[in-house]
Amino acid sequence: MKARNYLDDAQRQWVRNWWRALQPRSADDKPLPAMLAGLGRGGRARLRRCSSLDDLLLEWANHLLADHLIELDRHKSWRCLTDESEAYVHLALIGGVLAQVREESDDGLSLAEHLGKLVGNERRVMSESRFKRLQRARDLDDLYLQWLRAVKQVGGKVDIGQLADDLLAWLIEREQPPGRASDGIKFRWAYDYYLSKREQAAAEEPVSNKELNA
Repeated sequence: MKARNYLDDAQRQWVRNWWRALQPRSADDKPLPAMLAGLGRGGRARLRRCSSLDDLLLEWANHLLADHLIELDRHKSWRCLTDESEAYVHLALIGGVLAQVREESDDGLSLAEHLGKLVGNERRVMSESRFKRLQRARDLDDLYLQWLRAVKQVGGKVDIGQLADDLLAWLIEREQPPGRASDGIKFRWAYDYYLSKREQAAAEEPVSNKELNA
């Protein structure tokens, strides 16, 4: 299912660079923008200790993430849905979750698709009851903790750009739901969680093709 993107390519690259700046560096790593030079593992450790939105809003690393993302939002593609102070709240939560990611993946998969993968005897990575609790979360602190648990359950390996985009969509739609429920991030995550890639392809295949293959 095609996702609506709130972040453009430049913004997604900034998010990836910001995350990379929090990781241990080696001589072979690609250079980072100069403004990210002061982050490092110390910034990551402070973000990982945050247990609430209030904690996250006090972290310089999150302000750095937000400032440049807002600056890059030249066409007001998502900031127009909320005021600027709300944007900082949203991006602080996202920064806290991204700091928990241990390994970057470029598979383009949503976190929900990883959570719904079957392991062992038809058991999913995240149980259905926990996934439904995540979907129902409304309080921001509870939502933050649910997201952290989800990232940890997939071993901390996700697509950074896709995760940031999905979490931003969730927070924007929390304030202003999409016109149709099926256009929203919660529907797409449920779709990704419950259907395998093969099942998704079958669901999206034109009816005529299904009849031919019957």
